[in-house]
Formats: sequence, C-alpha cells, structure tokens
Amino acid sequence: MNWKSIFKTSEILTASDRLELEKIEDSTKQLRELAARIDRDWPDAPSRISKIRDLAAELCLRPTDPELYRRMETAACMPSVPASGYQHREAALGVIGEAIETKLEPSIAIVRRVLARALEQAEAELKRTEAKERKTAEDEGYGYSPTGRILALQARVLDLRNAVAAKYRHEGAVQNPGDWRVRLSEWL
Repeated sequence: MNWKSIFKTSEILTASDRLELEKIEDSTKQLRELAARIDRDWPDAPSRISKIRDLAAELCLRPTDPELYRRMETAACMPSVPASGYQHREAALGVIGEAIETKLEPSIAIVRRVLARALEQAEAELKRTEAKERKTAEDEGYGYSPTGRILALQARVLDLRNAVAAKYRHEGAVQNPGDWRVRLSEWL
C-alpha cells in the first residue's frame, strides 16, 4: 500500500522533530570522522599488507608527504596475525562507538514519539476502515470478512507497535534497531 496517500507524513515527522534529530546527529560528526579515520588508517590483519603497498605507491608519487608516511607507518605497526589483528581497531572503535551512542540517546525519545504518532494514525485509519466495511457488510446482508486493505492496515499497526517498543542496546538489546534516518525513512 502507498502509506503516504493514507497518512499525512508532515503530521507524523514534524519539521521540529527532524531539526532536533539532525542537531543531535550533527553533535556526533567529529566522533564519526574520528572513527572513519581510524577505520581508514588502522587496517585489519587481512588487509594490512595491501594497505601498506597502496600507501607506498602513493608515497612514491609524494615522497615528502609526512601525513602519508605516518599512515604507512601506522599500517606497518598493526598486528599481522588474523586471529588478533583486530584488537587495536576494535578497542579504539568500540570506545568511540559508545561515545556516539551516548550522544545519540536523546534521539531515541524523538523517534519513538514520531513512531507513536504514526501508530496513532494507523490505528485510527484501521478503526475507520473496519467500521465502514462492517457497516457495508451488515447493510448488504453478508458476513464480514476483512479485505486486503484491513489486513494491510492490521499488519502496519503491528509493525508500528513493534517499532515503538523496539529496545536499544542501553535498554538490553543486543543491537540497536537503526539510526533515526533508517527508522523514519518513509516519512523523510
């Protein structure tokens, strides 16, 4: 179903909600850049040698570039044993990832609020549509049987209930359900 034709997306994800979420996301920009830099400069064990070769080839073109040399030096110092070659990266990226998640925690309440509005609209539409179809069935003298539209709305309500109730890592989940852009993608 085309949910945008049924629900008013501007009433679900308001401009102020979106602005607030973007502001929270922007507060993590430096940490994300740091994580990307570590990911780029600290190769894992299987890609360590190819990373050194690539950097050496770049260094041949710019032999006096100190930043490029430092990156090659860092790659050369990384562990080369695949069994333990991820420890340095994961230790650093784990701490940075936790700091990013901590900064993003206020967005959870906003996402749940937006999803709750969507749920409210879906439940209201389901109630209206079901009442209309039941009345039609009663008026025409046949037994009510839910149509595909009712079944789709019921499935949508269930999906939204689950989305509102989804837990994050700090609430005991193994993995976060996704960032706000993923979770609210259909209203963006």
